[in-house]
Amino acid sequence: MNALIIDDAADTRLYVRALLDAWGYNTVDGADGLDGLERMGEATIELVICDWMMPRMSGLEFCKAVRAAAFKHYVYIILLTARSDKSDLLEGLSAGADDFLSKPVDAKLLRARLRVAERILTVQGQLADQNRTLRESRERLQQAYNQIQRDLTSAARIQRQMLPPADRLVSPFSTESLFLPAAQVSGDSFNFFPLNQDLIGFYLFDVSGHGVQAALFSARLNAALMPTAASHRSLADLGTPAAGFPGPGPFLSDVNSRWIDPDADFENYATIVYGTLDKHCGEAQIVLAGHPPPLILRNCGVIETLEPGGLPFGMFPDVDYQPQRVLLNAGDRLILYSDGVTECSNRQGELFGIARMQSALAASTGDHRLGLTRELEAQLQQWSGTLDFDDDISVLVLERDSES
Repeated sequence: MNALIIDDAADTRLYVRALLDAWGYNTVDGADGLDGLERMGEATIELVICDWMMPRMSGLEFCKAVRAAAFKHYVYIILLTARSDKSDLLEGLSAGADDFLSKPVDAKLLRARLRVAERILTVQGQLADQNRTLRESRERLQQAYNQIQRDLTSAARIQRQMLPPADRLVSPFSTESLFLPAAQVSGDSFNFFPLNQDLIGFYLFDVSGHGVQAALFSARLNAALMPTAASHRSLADLGTPAAGFPGPGPFLSDVNSRWIDPDADFENYATIVYGTLDKHCGEAQIVLAGHPPPLILRNCGVIETLEPGGLPFGMFPDVDYQPQRVLLNAGDRLILYSDGVTECSNRQGELFGIARMQSALAASTGDHRLGLTRELEAQLQQWSGTLDFDDDISVLVLERDSES
């Protein structure tokens, strides 16, 4: 341990320094407080034995200067003094002294005081090490958190880029959509795409859970639901020509049967609405896998609801999904949505519900320029009182051109 002895009396300095050298300390000395501060800057001093009364800078002034300097390590200061009044001791403690020793210096008493100093400095050192370890751990955690946030931001951007453009035309149908993740990434997704010259395919799904796991499940499910050779068995195996599409029911049943993995470490399921639209006559075939039934907003303002049906996707291997058939006339809109819409709650815990959703849809029929999804988003935000929702919200609207 490095120790500094400060005293304007040379004989006292030599005596105290000789004792400390004999006890294994590494010592330096100074004639007054200014000398002592200079020595403090030259080496890491942990222990100071300092006289109270000195020229140029007193022991009290030295204590105050050391405490004001805020060294990275703790400095234990013992003041040498002939004073014993309570007020003097309080003044010394207030200045920053840790202990006092009467002059002339008694070797045995000094040794006892040093043992106390060693114990306290050992504890201070341990605390400093623990604080440094905690600080380094906190910095590493902050760096990891920042990296995770950057990754999540990138993942959210990529996830949004995977969604079809809201204003994309699939003639003679047009679309608009709403996508509001509860976290940075979402377990909801949707898509629409041409299947052939006659049919448009579409789907919207809601994966169980939230966050990264749900988003990864969502990305995998997006790939599986696209009717390509890589995403399902040969269409010939389903009893249809290889160049055709088996229909939403057989297709979803097939994907579901291959999706189930009994050896998976975790279970995820999804609710799905999957369907096709005939470009010429406007007939839609729609399959529900535990998903909220879609709505049809007729051009006249009437709202119809499809029948509920089907087990959630990914729970049971052998499910026969049966389609419902509906006809979309010119100006009619088919509305797919996740339960994050109807289960959006306000500050009192009351749910938005299907009735309010239908009212929001009805309110948008007067002027298509406002946009159905924009109207719905505004009412959801007003209802919840926040922009941060508890569940993922997604809406896909397909409208048959009024001129078709």
